[in-house]
Order: sequence, then structure tokens, then C-alpha cells
Amino acid sequence: MQRWEIINRLIEKNNYKKYLEIGVQNPASNFDKIKCENKEGVEPKLKDWFRGTPPTFVGTSDEYFESIKDSDTKFDIVFIDGLHHDDQVLKDINNSLKHLKRGGIIMCHDCLPKTEREQERDDHGGVWLGDVWKAIALLRMTRDDIQIEVVDTDCGCGLIKKKKSSTYSCDLPEEEWRTYNFYSENR
Repeated sequence: MQRWEIINRLIEKNNYKKYLEIGVQNPASNFDKIKCENKEGVEPKLKDWFRGTPPTFVGTSDEYFESIKDSDTKFDIVFIDGLHHDDQVLKDINNSLKHLKRGGIIMCHDCLPKTEREQERDDHGGVWLGDVWKAIALLRMTRDDIQIEVVDTDCGCGLIKKKKSSTYSCDLPEEEWRTYNFYSENR
């Protein structure tokens, strides 16, 4: 199952009307496949080869959320596939939670790297997921006001809901749990 199939099923099942995608880059790979009444997309800059539906906001996700911070803008579903760095993913998740309707869902892409190389912070031109998994792990260990499940498909699709859950606290120091070895053993 691909990310757009999961998103479209959630939209249909929950009668969602408003969708936000962070990190459109190539609309044909996901954005254009989403079937939702109202769609917004955020992309830092358009590439020369860009084809398809243009994003509604050209700029960073930080700039986008700053532009709507004083509004009552809310989304039913948010798809995060922007910069694949854990610190930015955390910002995108926290900002999305502020603008998520009751009963809404946030989905993060690239949560389950298969190799240590895939989870490196720098895009090396091959399969690159970055260290998105670290943001997911941190939230699962520290937040009991959100529920997080990761579907093992299409590079790992993390589903986040505002819902009470038990935290998965970890007594390990951060320098130990943030290692690929820890991830690999606890995937």
C-alpha cells in the first residue's frame, strides 16, 4: 500500500475535507493523487523540472506555519514529507498539531529506514529517508497526549492522532537511543 492510498482511505473513511501536504516537491508522486475537497501544499522552492499542481505556499514549513499562526486554520489530515531531519520533523508535527481538527490525523513519511545509510542526515542521492525515525521515537517516549503507530509500508508511514496513550518511556540516555543500532534492534 502506498502513502496516497492510505491518505485517500483515511479521507474517505472519516469524510475529511481539508488536507495539507508539507514537502510537495513532485506533485505527481503524491499531492496530485490525493482526493480531497480542499488541498494545500507547502514547498520551499520550485524546481526547474516542476510539473503538476503548484503548491499553494512556496516557502518553508516554518514560514507557512508562521503565516497561519494567528488564524483559525485547521486541517483534517496533514502529510509530512518535507526536510527529513528529526528536528524539523518535530517542528512540523508540533505545528501541525496546533492546526489539526478534532479527530484529525498527521501522517509522516520515511519513518522506517532499512539501512544505516538510508537514515543519514545528508541526502546522498540514493534511497534517503533521513532520521525521521528519531522524531517518532522521541514523541513515543515522551508524549502521552498523542498516539503514534507506524505502518510498515512505503518506507514507513507514521500515523499520529491527538489521543491519550501510554508513553513508551526509555531510561537510556539520548546518545544511546538515538543510534541506528538501537533503532535496528527496536524497530
